[in-house]
Amino acid sequence: MIGRTAIADRCTLTDRFLVVRGDLRTYKIHLGSANILMEPNDAYLCIVSGRDPHAGLFLPFEEDGRLALILSKAFLLADDTAITDPSITRQLRA
Repeated sequence: MIGRTAIADRCTLTDRFLVVRGDLRTYKIHLGSANILMEPNDAYLCIVSGRDPHAGLFLPFEEDGRLALILSKAFLLADDTAITDPSITRQLRA
């Protein structure tokens, strides 16, 4: 299990994406939309928030919550072997 503060070595920032290297795949989180593409073929990964995306993470300089959404997805995907949600694991293994 990856610690909550230990994902920096798994992340790279490009001009449009935060690239997150998991154990199962590498993911590209679009900085404008927070949509996720999975390498190697840029398949779309659908992750729907089951609760208020702002709960527990407040960033006072952010208006629309997109940065919080990107960060929460990065933490989740950096530890992709710990994901148990069947709708997500089905997409990861497809």
